[in-house]
Amino acid sequence: MDELDQKLCQLMAEACTYPASSLERRQKLSEVHLLVMKSRKLWREYQPYYNDALQQMWEYCLQHPQEYDPTRGSVISWLNYNLKKQLRRLRDAQYRQKQRQITVTITEYWQTIDPVENLPASPDIQPILEIWENTRTWVETDPKGILKNILFRKRSDINAQVLLLRRLPPDTPWKNIAAEFQLTPAEAKDLPKFYNRKCLPLLRKFGRSQGYI
Repeated sequence: MDELDQKLCQLMAEACTYPASSLERRQKLSEVHLLVMKSRKLWREYQPYYNDALQQMWEYCLQHPQEYDPTRGSVISWLNYNLKKQLRRLRDAQYRQKQRQITVTITEYWQTIDPVENLPASPDIQPILEIWENTRTWVETDPKGILKNILFRKRSDINAQVLLLRRLPPDTPWKNIAAEFQLTPAEAKDLPKFYNRKCLPLLRKFGRSQGYI
């Protein structure tokens, strides 16, 4: 144990001898905070939620200094353990939020495809993700070769498969698609109509065949 570790361990032990709300305890823990931050030995990740995790770690550890066990490692090791735990918690929360957003997007998409017979209002995440994966796989593989043969103005590079892939969640805006294929203003205006008339019925038919709508 080096000099810093010894000093931190001593401060933690002294802090625990004072009442939780006492000035002496706060002073000892403030010194721990200052020394640790100056040491630059805390775990670092370049994540947008890192500072939130760091703040939550400090709030918890400084409120529960009695949980530090010097027989199991240094103070900094204990702090890093709790910091990584907070990072995992925030990472998991962010993942769940993204999954919920995907679920809402896909649900709304199928409701747009068939507003009368649509998915349940609050479906489980996993079935919805499976529906999305199966639908995307169907479009990408085009097992019967139908999608590739439905062309916009006889352009083989703008077929039903290409358009469906761009309009599946998260959908590409029509103006971006028009720019990608260098469409004239008239063509750009007609493309959504072609999509609604020729492409969506095929997607609707697939959804019904799979029991999605």
